[in-house]
Amino acid sequence: MLLLVAVFFIRPAGAASIPSKEVSLLPGNEFPGKIPDLRTIKVRDFEKLTGKKLSLKEKVAFKIFQWKIRKGLHTREENKKDKGKAAMILGIIGIASLFIPYVSLISIPCTVLALVFGYQAKKANPNDSKAKTAIILGWVTVGLYALAILLIIAILASWGWGWG
Repeated sequence: MLLLVAVFFIRPAGAASIPSKEVSLLPGNEFPGKIPDLRTIKVRDFEKLTGKKLSLKEKVAFKIFQWKIRKGLHTREENKKDKGKAAMILGIIGIASLFIPYVSLISIPCTVLALVFGYQAKKANPNDSKAKTAIILGWVTVGLYALAILLIIAILASWGWGWG
């Protein structure tokens, strides 16, 4: 998408040259000492910074660029929370489906995924309570599976093979 925007909005320019040390990248004294943040700069300020009047297409492309930057930074922070939330949901599904006949086989992959996602989310954010809950639910489900297997083994071992 960005490649299409770049191809559509960028015009070919003359040959590039390396600026000398006397040439400043900032014309005048509008932004002395520091370059402003591109996520929050206004189009007028960007025009002052570059010394060029932007066309309507370039202004739209600049706003799209700013939106993409903000969206990209925002989703990285949300992914950490989403992984903990997904782990907790999988943990709940795992423990709940354990008690439903014929559906209890779904419990095994849900429990494994809850543990994996829970540990990943806890590694990313040690204070994530949803990740901790998912880990606890996952291990409780594993314990209930072990208890059920032991109970089945005990019942089968107590049955006599002869009836008489």
